[in-house]
Amino acid sequence: MKKVFVILLITSLLLSVTAFAADIKRGGTLRMTSIKQGILIENFNPFSPNTNEMAIGGFYETLIYFNSMTGRIMNWLAESYEWSDDLLELTFNLREGVLWNDGAPFTEEDVLFTIGLGKDNRALDVASLWSTGVTGVRSDKPMTVTFTFSDVNTTIIQRFSSVFIVPEHIWSKVDDPLTWIGEGIPVSTGPFILKEGSFSEQSFSVVRNPNYWQIGEDGKPLPYIDEVLTLTTTNEQVPLRLARGEFDWAGYFVANIDEVFVKADPEHFKYWLPEGNLVFLNLNNLKWPFDSYNLRAAIASAIDPFEITRIMASGAVPASPAGVKASYLRLAENGLSEYGIEFDPDYARYLIEREGYKLSRSGIYEKDGKALSLNLYVPTGWTDWIMGAEEVARQLKEVGIEVIVTLAAWPSPYQDMIFNGNYEMLFGISVTGTSPYYQFDNWVHSKHWAPIGERTKNYYGMRYKNDRIDELLDSYRKLTDPQAQDEVMEEVIAIFLRDLPSVPMFFNPVWFEYSTRNFVGWPSAENPYAEPRPTGMDKMPVLLSVHLR
Repeated sequence: MKKVFVILLITSLLLSVTAFAADIKRGGTLRMTSIKQGILIENFNPFSPNTNEMAIGGFYETLIYFNSMTGRIMNWLAESYEWSDDLLELTFNLREGVLWNDGAPFTEEDVLFTIGLGKDNRALDVASLWSTGVTGVRSDKPMTVTFTFSDVNTTIIQRFSSVFIVPEHIWSKVDDPLTWIGEGIPVSTGPFILKEGSFSEQSFSVVRNPNYWQIGEDGKPLPYIDEVLTLTTTNEQVPLRLARGEFDWAGYFVANIDEVFVKADPEHFKYWLPEGNLVFLNLNNLKWPFDSYNLRAAIASAIDPFEITRIMASGAVPASPAGVKASYLRLAENGLSEYGIEFDPDYARYLIEREGYKLSRSGIYEKDGKALSLNLYVPTGWTDWIMGAEEVARQLKEVGIEVIVTLAAWPSPYQDMIFNGNYEMLFGISVTGTSPYYQFDNWVHSKHWAPIGERTKNYYGMRYKNDRIDELLDSYRKLTDPQAQDEVMEEVIAIFLRDLPSVPMFFNPVWFEYSTRNFVGWPSAENPYAEPRPTGMDKMPVLLSVHLR
């Protein structure tokens, strides 16, 4: 028997912000900022690194969508998928009745063609399928596509959320798919179509695809909005333009946002800053003094992430000791209960003294004539991180640890220090990715480990390894049941909290400003149905949910 996972695309899951169809008002032009500053380039090639952000997720769609706010897969152009018993084959059952916006039907041939492009030219394999285990792709019957793999790794399913399907009947005639920028209106399955003649260096418009396959709560094809006007701007311009009400959706850093933006119209001008990538205090576990758990725990006890983020004033979100986003804290409950360390300077001093350190007249702990004095590296010019590092130094001085904030240029020599282990502690980034598995597999699995002086396999540079964590993360790759996967990650997170190889501090924010003057249905802290990024598929649930107020 095959393991079958059918997750029907129930529109109400995406559109939970709209309670009743009678409340939904259609129409309107939504104004949003481009993520690219300066001159806009008319390039809607989903394979190009210079593609316009509306191409991926606005025009071209994927077989599945991985919602990073919920951690669950939602079917998109595929209405279901199933693994073979040996987990070496994955079959997607494609959605019937989907049309390209030129009227041609979407079929398995389009998927086979798109995947084949990446096999023939790895630059077109944007999700790295062919380099991470895919050995073949075929169609055994209409509207199905089956992938074969070299080894068992069910986590590869997430990569399909980055594969944007293109029409075979158009792209098969393209000489160079990597450099082609398109001609006229892009042929795609998405909810929007490029408005003819609208593109300029400062703006462009997309309009509703009248034959889009998703149906709204009012029984009509989505989206509810008629048009999206994308406008270019700059970091310097955006605060004033937001305050003037020129944008319905923006994704820019705005200093002092409550005074600059919200105060101009408190009833309608809103923002939400969900967690992005994690910034952590990388403690070199192979160097003094962080080869001692007590010293690592002392650092964790002495640091107050809430005060650090307040001082930084950059929108950063304080992290829990588990280092996972709020939507995944359920996986950390047991670990936090048993091993979690809270801000407690007195406990920090106690742990330091347990290691035999004595407080000197200068207020710095010493042992065997050696002061507890450490360098903390941060990248040159990263002003918010520098402010955060200076606050870390102040907090650690309160418990008798001298910290010298030292600047180093990014990427070199900063990344070189991480790779080679030539540091005591520094600010590091853990890419949270699509799930805690992705985050911890890249962060703490020993396959990335290297001794000091040898280059680590990734830029996290953690000199930490634990055989049980390796075993758990490897077992995760053989699981398909979400509950079983959650149980694995619960134990991984608990071991991380127990061993405390590093100290999570804060999440860089995903900047999201929005206005309810004209449109409602936005995601928020109260209704976090999607991550409000204007890139990729993340913008899709938002643009399919908002409607006129």
